[in-house]
Amino acid sequence: MGAVMVVWSGTVSISMISLPIRLSPATREERVGRVHELHALDAGRVRHRRFCDVEGREIPYEEVARGVETPTGTVMLTDEDLAHLPLPARRTVSVQAFVPVEAVDPAVFRGAYHVEPGPGGERVYALLAATMARRRRVAVGKLALRDRERPAILRSSGGRLMLHTCYWPHELRAAEHPAPPPAFADRELAVAELLVDALTSNTLPELDDDYAAALDALVEAKAAGGELAPPAEPASVAPVDLVAMLEAAVREVRQERGDRGGSPEPA
Repeated sequence: MGAVMVVWSGTVSISMISLPIRLSPATREERVGRVHELHALDAGRVRHRRFCDVEGREIPYEEVARGVETPTGTVMLTDEDLAHLPLPARRTVSVQAFVPVEAVDPAVFRGAYHVEPGPGGERVYALLAATMARRRRVAVGKLALRDRERPAILRSSGGRLMLHTCYWPHELRAAEHPAPPPAFADRELAVAELLVDALTSNTLPELDDDYAAALDALVEAKAAGGELAPPAEPASVAPVDLVAMLEAAVREVRQERGDRGGSPEPA
Protein backbone atom coordinates (compact mmCIF):
# COMPACT_ATOMS: atom_id res chain seq x y z
CA MET A 1 0.00 0.00 0.00
CA GLY A 2 1.18 3.51 -0.81
CA ALA A 3 1.44 6.41 1.57
CA VAL A 4 -1.84 7.98 2.67
CA MET A 5 -2.49 11.32 0.94
CA VAL A 6 -3.28 13.79 3.73
CA VAL A 7 -5.21 16.77 2.36
CA TRP A 8 -5.96 18.54 5.66
CA SER A 9 -4.77 18.37 9.24
CA GLY A 10 -6.11 20.19 12.26
CA THR A 11 -8.46 19.63 15.15
CA VAL A 12 -12.09 18.87 15.86
CA SER A 13 -13.29 21.17 18.65
CA ILE A 14 -16.27 20.13 20.78
CA SER A 15 -16.73 22.63 23.60
CA MET A 16 -13.52 22.23 25.65
CA ILE A 17 -12.44 19.00 23.91
CA SER A 18 -9.92 19.10 21.06
CA LEU A 19 -9.26 16.07 18.85
CA PRO A 20 -6.31 16.24 16.44
CA ILE A 21 -7.21 14.72 13.06
CA ARG A 22 -5.96 14.19 9.51
CA LEU A 23 -8.16 13.92 6.42
CA SER A 24 -7.50 11.76 3.37
CA PRO A 25 -9.79 11.36 0.33
CA ALA A 26 -12.34 8.56 0.64
CA THR A 27 -13.33 8.56 -3.03
CA ARG A 28 -11.79 8.81 -6.47
CA GLU A 29 -13.56 9.46 -9.72
CA GLU A 30 -12.44 7.35 -12.64
CA ARG A 31 -13.05 8.51 -16.18
CA VAL A 32 -14.89 5.94 -18.26
CA GLY A 33 -12.84 4.58 -21.13
CA ARG A 34 -10.38 6.71 -23.07
CA VAL A 35 -12.72 9.17 -24.77
CA HIS A 36 -10.97 12.44 -25.74
CA GLU A 37 -12.06 15.60 -27.50
CA LEU A 38 -10.82 15.38 -31.11
CA HIS A 39 -10.94 17.53 -34.26
CA ALA A 40 -13.64 15.88 -36.39
CA LEU A 41 -11.75 16.53 -39.66
CA ASP A 42 -8.37 15.00 -38.82
CA ALA A 43 -8.71 13.34 -35.35
CA GLY A 44 -6.23 15.78 -33.82
CA ARG A 45 -6.40 16.20 -30.05
CA VAL A 46 -8.24 19.33 -28.91
CA ARG A 47 -6.32 21.22 -26.21
CA HIS A 48 -7.76 23.81 -23.83
CA ARG A 49 -5.25 26.59 -23.41
CA ARG A 50 -4.96 29.68 -21.19
CA PHE A 51 -5.74 32.74 -23.29
CA CYS A 52 -5.48 36.40 -22.22
CA ASP A 53 -8.29 38.40 -23.81
CA VAL A 54 -6.45 41.71 -23.20
CA GLU A 55 -3.22 40.80 -25.02
CA GLY A 56 -4.88 38.34 -27.38
CA ARG A 57 -2.32 35.61 -26.81
CA GLU A 58 -1.82 32.31 -25.02
CA ILE A 59 -0.03 32.65 -21.68
CA PRO A 60 1.94 30.12 -19.61
CA TYR A 61 0.64 28.82 -16.28
CA GLU A 62 3.25 30.87 -14.41
CA GLU A 63 1.49 34.08 -15.52
CA VAL A 64 -1.95 33.01 -14.25
CA ALA A 65 -3.16 34.84 -11.14
CA ARG A 66 -6.46 35.17 -9.34
CA GLY A 67 -8.67 38.13 -8.64
CA VAL A 68 -12.18 39.43 -8.05
CA GLU A 69 -14.03 41.87 -10.29
CA THR A 70 -15.64 44.78 -8.44
CA PRO A 71 -17.66 47.79 -9.67
CA THR A 72 -14.49 49.92 -9.50
CA GLY A 73 -12.12 47.45 -11.13
CA THR A 74 -10.34 44.14 -10.62
CA VAL A 75 -8.70 43.34 -7.27
CA MET A 76 -5.74 40.99 -7.71
CA LEU A 77 -5.19 38.38 -5.00
CA THR A 78 -1.97 36.51 -4.28
CA ASP A 79 -1.57 33.05 -2.75
CA GLU A 80 -0.24 34.76 0.37
CA ASP A 81 -3.39 36.92 0.60
CA LEU A 82 -5.60 33.85 0.49
CA ALA A 83 -3.41 31.91 2.91
CA HIS A 84 -3.80 34.63 5.55
CA LEU A 85 -7.58 34.94 5.43
CA PRO A 86 -8.87 35.06 9.05
CA LEU A 87 -10.76 31.76 8.89
CA PRO A 88 -10.95 29.78 12.16
CA ALA A 89 -12.18 26.80 10.10
CA ARG A 90 -8.84 26.65 8.29
CA ARG A 91 -7.36 24.52 11.07
CA THR A 92 -10.34 23.69 13.30
CA VAL A 93 -13.66 21.97 12.70
CA SER A 94 -15.75 23.54 15.45
CA VAL A 95 -18.75 21.30 16.15
CA GLN A 96 -21.85 23.47 16.49
CA ALA A 97 -24.39 20.71 17.13
CA PHE A 98 -25.12 16.99 17.04
CA VAL A 99 -28.23 16.17 15.01
CA PRO A 100 -30.07 12.91 14.25
CA VAL A 101 -28.79 11.01 11.23
CA GLU A 102 -32.26 11.24 9.68
CA ALA A 103 -32.15 15.07 9.83
CA VAL A 104 -29.45 15.24 7.13
CA ASP A 105 -30.60 15.39 3.52
CA PRO A 106 -28.12 13.32 1.44
CA ALA A 107 -28.36 16.00 -1.27
CA VAL A 108 -26.04 18.24 0.80
CA PHE A 109 -23.09 15.81 0.64
CA ARG A 110 -20.28 17.01 -1.61
CA GLY A 111 -16.98 15.28 -0.76
CA ALA A 112 -16.03 12.35 1.50
CA TYR A 113 -12.86 11.98 3.58
CA HIS A 114 -11.43 9.38 5.93
CA VAL A 115 -10.69 10.85 9.37
CA GLU A 116 -7.59 9.59 11.16
CA PRO A 117 -6.73 10.54 14.76
CA GLY A 118 -3.59 12.60 15.29
CA PRO A 119 -0.97 11.70 17.90
CA GLY A 120 -2.56 11.40 21.34
CA GLY A 121 -6.10 11.55 20.00
CA GLU A 122 -6.79 7.85 19.56
CA ARG A 123 -8.94 7.37 22.68
CA VAL A 124 -11.05 10.51 22.17
CA TYR A 125 -11.50 9.53 18.52
CA ALA A 126 -12.73 6.03 19.38
CA LEU A 127 -15.04 7.31 22.13
CA LEU A 128 -16.55 9.95 19.83
CA ALA A 129 -17.14 7.40 17.04
CA ALA A 130 -18.75 4.92 19.45
CA THR A 131 -20.97 7.53 21.10
CA MET A 132 -22.21 8.98 17.81
CA ALA A 133 -23.05 5.48 16.58
CA ARG A 134 -24.93 4.58 19.78
CA ARG A 135 -26.91 7.83 19.74
CA ARG A 136 -27.37 7.85 15.94
CA ARG A 137 -26.06 11.39 15.69
CA VAL A 138 -23.82 13.28 13.28
CA ALA A 139 -21.75 16.34 14.15
CA VAL A 140 -22.21 19.57 12.18
CA GLY A 141 -19.52 22.23 11.80
CA LYS A 142 -17.49 24.10 9.16
CA LEU A 143 -14.22 23.39 7.36
CA ALA A 144 -11.96 25.52 5.15
CA LEU A 145 -10.48 23.27 2.47
CA ARG A 146 -8.87 24.21 -0.86
CA ASP A 147 -9.53 27.94 -0.52
CA ARG A 148 -13.21 27.51 0.29
CA GLU A 149 -15.14 27.29 3.56
CA ARG A 150 -17.95 24.77 3.57
CA PRO A 151 -20.33 23.12 6.04
CA ALA A 152 -18.93 19.80 7.29
CA ILE A 153 -20.57 16.73 8.75
CA LEU A 154 -18.77 14.14 10.86
CA ARG A 155 -20.36 10.71 11.05
CA SER A 156 -19.50 7.36 12.56
CA SER A 157 -19.02 4.40 10.21
CA GLY A 158 -17.86 0.98 11.40
CA GLY A 159 -16.06 2.35 14.44
CA ARG A 160 -14.30 5.04 12.42
CA LEU A 161 -15.09 8.65 11.59
CA MET A 162 -15.89 10.03 8.15
CA LEU A 163 -16.08 13.71 7.24
CA HIS A 164 -18.25 15.07 4.45
CA THR A 165 -17.95 18.55 3.03
CA CYS A 166 -21.39 19.86 2.12
CA TYR A 167 -23.14 22.36 -0.10
CA TRP A 168 -24.41 25.56 1.47
CA PRO A 169 -28.23 25.72 1.65
CA HIS A 170 -28.36 28.40 -1.07
CA GLU A 171 -26.47 26.06 -3.43
CA LEU A 172 -29.26 23.46 -3.39
CA ARG A 173 -31.86 23.73 -6.12
CA ALA A 174 -35.47 23.08 -5.20
CA ALA A 175 -37.71 21.13 -7.55
CA GLU A 176 -39.54 23.55 -9.82
CA HIS A 177 -42.74 21.53 -10.03
CA PRO A 178 -43.16 19.29 -6.97
CA ALA A 179 -45.84 16.69 -7.54
CA PRO A 180 -48.83 16.80 -5.20
CA PRO A 181 -49.06 13.71 -2.98
CA PRO A 182 -51.63 11.32 -4.49
CA ALA A 183 -53.99 9.25 -2.39
CA PHE A 184 -53.46 5.48 -2.42
CA ALA A 185 -55.74 2.65 -1.50
CA ASP A 186 -54.73 0.49 1.47
CA ARG A 187 -54.23 -2.52 -0.84
CA GLU A 188 -51.84 -0.54 -3.07
CA LEU A 189 -49.72 0.54 -0.13
CA ALA A 190 -49.70 -2.96 1.39
CA VAL A 191 -48.50 -4.67 -1.81
CA ALA A 192 -45.96 -1.89 -2.47
CA GLU A 193 -44.54 -2.54 1.00
CA LEU A 194 -44.27 -6.25 0.14
CA LEU A 195 -42.17 -5.34 -2.90
CA VAL A 196 -39.87 -3.14 -0.82
CA ASP A 197 -39.54 -5.88 1.80
CA ALA A 198 -38.76 -8.49 -0.87
CA LEU A 199 -35.90 -6.36 -2.21
CA THR A 200 -34.59 -5.32 1.21
CA SER A 201 -30.97 -6.21 1.96
CA ASN A 202 -28.64 -5.46 4.87
CA THR A 203 -25.76 -4.69 2.49
CA LEU A 204 -25.41 -2.66 -0.68
CA PRO A 205 -25.79 -4.73 -3.87
CA GLU A 206 -22.84 -5.21 -6.22
CA LEU A 207 -23.36 -3.03 -9.31
CA ASP A 208 -21.57 -3.40 -12.64
CA ASP A 209 -20.52 -0.47 -14.83
CA ASP A 210 -22.42 -1.50 -17.96
CA TYR A 211 -21.57 1.77 -19.73
CA ALA A 212 -17.81 1.14 -19.46
CA ALA A 213 -18.23 -2.42 -20.74
CA ALA A 214 -20.41 -1.25 -23.63
CA LEU A 215 -17.91 1.48 -24.51
CA ASP A 216 -15.05 -1.05 -24.60
CA ALA A 217 -17.11 -3.31 -26.88
CA LEU A 218 -17.91 -0.38 -29.17
CA VAL A 219 -14.24 0.64 -29.44
CA GLU A 220 -13.17 -2.94 -30.18
CA ALA A 221 -15.88 -3.33 -32.85
CA LYS A 222 -15.02 -0.07 -34.61
CA ALA A 223 -11.28 -0.77 -34.43
CA ALA A 224 -11.97 -4.06 -36.21
CA GLY A 225 -13.98 -2.26 -38.89
CA GLY A 226 -17.37 -3.33 -37.61
CA GLU A 227 -20.29 -1.84 -35.74
CA LEU A 228 -22.33 -2.82 -32.71
CA ALA A 229 -25.96 -3.73 -33.20
CA PRO A 230 -28.19 -0.92 -31.90
CA PRO A 231 -30.04 -1.70 -28.68
CA ALA A 232 -33.62 -2.86 -29.01
CA GLU A 233 -36.24 -0.21 -28.40
CA PRO A 234 -38.16 -0.78 -25.17
CA ALA A 235 -41.62 -2.13 -25.76
CA SER A 236 -44.48 0.19 -25.01
CA VAL A 237 -46.25 -0.67 -21.80
CA ALA A 238 -50.01 -0.56 -21.77
CA PRO A 239 -51.69 0.80 -18.65
CA VAL A 240 -52.29 -1.96 -16.11
CA ASP A 241 -53.87 -2.30 -12.73
CA LEU A 242 -51.34 -0.96 -10.21
CA VAL A 243 -51.98 -3.68 -7.62
CA ALA A 244 -51.68 -6.44 -10.24
CA MET A 245 -48.40 -4.95 -11.47
CA LEU A 246 -46.99 -4.77 -7.93
CA GLU A 247 -48.05 -8.34 -7.17
CA ALA A 248 -46.34 -9.57 -10.35
CA ALA A 249 -43.18 -7.69 -9.36
CA VAL A 250 -43.22 -9.28 -5.89
CA ARG A 251 -43.56 -12.77 -7.41
CA GLU A 252 -40.67 -12.12 -9.80
CA VAL A 253 -38.38 -10.90 -7.01
CA ARG A 254 -39.25 -13.86 -4.79
CA GLN A 255 -38.55 -16.31 -7.62
CA GLU A 256 -35.18 -14.68 -8.37
CA ARG A 257 -34.25 -14.97 -4.68
CA GLY A 258 -35.38 -18.57 -4.33
CA ASP A 259 -38.60 -17.88 -2.39
CA ARG A 260 -41.26 -19.70 -4.36
CA GLY A 261 -44.16 -19.08 -2.05
CA GLY A 262 -47.72 -18.48 -3.11
CA SER A 263 -49.38 -15.27 -4.14
CA PRO A 264 -48.13 -12.20 -2.27
CA GLU A 265 -50.38 -11.32 0.58
CA PRO A 266 -49.83 -8.37 2.90
CA ALA A 267 -49.20 -9.23 6.53
